[in-house]
Amino acid sequence: MRGEKFSPAVVRALDILEVISKGNSGLSNAYLARHLGIPKSSASSILQVLQNRGYLCRYMDNGRYKLGFKVLTLGRRLLENSPFRDLALPFMQDLVDWADLTCHLAILGQSEAVHLAKIVAPRYFKSDRTKSVGERVPLHASSVGKALLAWQETPVLQASLLNMELRRSSPRTITTRAQLLAELSKVRNQGYAIDDEECRIGWRCVGAPVFDQLGSVQVAICLTGTVAELDDPRLSSLALAVQETAQRISRRLALEHVQIAT
Repeated sequence: MRGEKFSPAVVRALDILEVISKGNSGLSNAYLARHLGIPKSSASSILQVLQNRGYLCRYMDNGRYKLGFKVLTLGRRLLENSPFRDLALPFMQDLVDWADLTCHLAILGQSEAVHLAKIVAPRYFKSDRTKSVGERVPLHASSVGKALLAWQETPVLQASLLNMELRRSSPRTITTRAQLLAELSKVRNQGYAIDDEECRIGWRCVGAPVFDQLGSVQVAICLTGTVAELDDPRLSSLALAVQETAQRISRRLALEHVQIAT
């Protein structure tokens, strides 16, 4: 934002962590410097600090870096100190018991939605193929993402769209701003959002917004399943159940005066 000043070293350190988080087999100092466009010496200094603090670890045989367990500790503490997550879980469990489908709780990120909680339907304990806690999903393609976007104030939504890359995840993904705005208008009118194979072919999700005590939306829930499980005859009843669950969570948030930090 205009007038704000950022520390280049901090920005580079965060960039390094984010890039390394996407690599499964670790990344080298040379690759990171080249990929991020920073001097190799600067990358080396930052990597050393992050390794010493436990945020990165290094393979001795090839010198590549991967995330350290300190990151896991921070993530665990985040979950342990999320009162709205704890508040939402019993309502999510009721929804899972009724629908026999997996339920997710997601929070609005800068350009994506981040899964914060997940309750797997019992029949899927051994074969769950849905997103895990901590994974991110695109705002323009996922049901939670569209539910989060649809209730943002106009200036916030416009700013988000300017910086949003409408990347195609499947042949059914929305890829133009005009299409997305029309879809968000539809979502607001009906009160819920649908991911109709837009993130992944063969899968559907139906999501709804959770309102905080000030009436803003930073969190959404959804049910996820295959197209056969969320078929057209059942979709309306599932959408209504997701809406009702989101409303129950919203009312409890207001009753308990729980705030959602953003």
